[in-house]
Formats: sequence, C-alpha cells, structure tokens
Amino acid sequence: MVRHGVAPFLECSSKGDKRFSAFHAYVGVISIEQIYQSAKLFEEGVELEWFERQGLHPRNAEACRALYGSLWDVYIRSNSRLLDVLQAATGLSDMFGRPGHCCQATELWRIRNEAIGQGN
Repeated sequence: MVRHGVAPFLECSSKGDKRFSAFHAYVGVISIEQIYQSAKLFEEGVELEWFERQGLHPRNAEACRALYGSLWDVYIRSNSRLLDVLQAATGLSDMFGRPGHCCQATELWRIRNEAIGQGN
C-alpha cells in the first residue's frame, strides 16, 4: 500500500474511486495502465502481453517512470474537474501500490500539490 498525506484517504485504484485508477483512466482510447505496461522493454527476445508485464522491472525503467507521470498529467488536464477532487483530498492511497514502483497515488499527489503550490 502507498499513502500520501493524512486521513481520510481517497483510494486511487479500481477498488476505490475508479476515475483515479490507471486501469480506468484513458488517454485517447487506451488506459494509462496499458500504455505504461506496453512501453516496458525487457531482454531481447522476451515477448509479453501488456498485462503480463505488471510488477516486472524493465530495462528502460526511468523512461517508463517519466511516461507514467506524463500520462497522468495529460489525463488530469483533459479531465480538469478531477483536479478539484484531488485538491480537496487530504490524502491519497493506492492499496495495490508498492514503494519503488510507479503508483497512481504518488503521481496524483504530485499533481495535486503542484496545483495548490505545495510541491511534493
């Protein structure tokens, strides 16, 4: 589990507010999760479907991390009413998030804090 801020926490996953779940947040016609997982590169010859890549560490981890953050930026800009929800939240959580991995709660907390001028 990953948490930012203080309780009460807005759960940012498919078990909480689905608008903040990478599986349900779309950039264009593809979910953030699918775009992110599809961008992962592995050893030569390793071919995996996007959903099989979850939890695996790619060789292009930094590029994937930057992509993941930018996808959330685009999503929130395209759904600006959701920024009000984030700004009103005192905390965000992701029950499936793991420290050291890309996490929607982490990216959304960054976006929230940048919007209210607090940094991370």
